[in-house]
Parts: sequence; structure tokens; C-alpha cells
Amino acid sequence: MLKIREPISVKISDHLREFTTKYDRADVISKVNGVSSSTLRDLVYRGNSVSENNLPALKLLLIKACENADAKMKQASNCKRDIKKVIDCI
Repeated sequence: MLKIREPISVKISDHLREFTTKYDRADVISKVNGVSSSTLRDLVYRGNSVSENNLPALKLLLIKACENADAKMKQASNCKRDIKKVIDCI
């Protein structure tokens, strides 16, 4: 749960750092007015608290993290399938 005037949780911070990049943050910043890249970065790294102003950017970044996590799961599934094919040939 996100709370205004508090940093995001360590768990959410870890997820955002694992599943988003500086390029994802830059894309979010280009879509949201009034939030700088350093503000969003500091929010991800728990240096800033959630505010009404940065909440829209955080929401977009969380959505991107979900998309990236889904892509990683698909990639892992494909990898597993390909490796099993090789193992079966040995």
C-alpha cells in the first residue's frame, strides 16, 4: 500500500529496481508534467516520499514494472523450453 508523505516500501523499491530501467523512468517522465527524473529516481530508491504530485509518475512506473516482469516470465519460459529440447537430444 502506498501512503502519501511516506517512502515506498522496501519490497516495492526492490521490484522497481529489478524490473525497471533508467530508460523506463525517462519514458515515464516524458509523459508526466511536474516530476523530474531525479525525483522519480529518488522515489524508487526511497530517498523521496510519495506525494500527490509524483503519484501519477509512480503509477506509470509500477505499470511498466508489471509489463517488464511479465516479459521476463515469458522469456524464462521460452528459455526453459529451449533448454529442455537440448537436454532431450543428449
